[in-house]
Amino acid sequence: MQAAWKPGFSSLHKADAQLVADEIASIGDSATPEQILDKARNPNTELHKCFELDNEKAADAYRLQQARQVVCHLVIKETVAENRPPIRFFFKTESGGGYQPTQIILQDQDKHQELVASVMRDLIAIRNKYKNLAEFDSVFSAIDELALGKAS
Repeated sequence: MQAAWKPGFSSLHKADAQLVADEIASIGDSATPEQILDKARNPNTELHKCFELDNEKAADAYRLQQARQVVCHLVIKETVAENRPPIRFFFKTESGGGYQPTQIILQDQDKHQELVASVMRDLIAIRNKYKNLAEFDSVFSAIDELALGKAS
């Protein structure tokens, strides 16, 4: 099999996708993230180009990821107390620039529509990622129907 970067991600990774795939495959029948990182520490590998190995920059990037996780793990308390599926306290809309309380988004028709569009993009991405699993054909059909309904 030949390797390529997922569409839209080739600019993120400055490395040759095939060489990276070959280096990961050379680790063995399965490769853990730790093994991949260990291999990437060698500046003579293609994998090296895929990682930020400057500790200060990497630490800041990691902390930004932690900030995203903090915001995404906050839920509305009443949903938890009532044993309902938790609802996120904050969402990020495209026009908002940052995370906004769910209550504010749901009260603003434009932001609400942006959130619905974002969910639709996520559903389509899930469908595309797992489209080869026939067990989910009915779910994928429902996603397609939703997408067509939004396009009308």
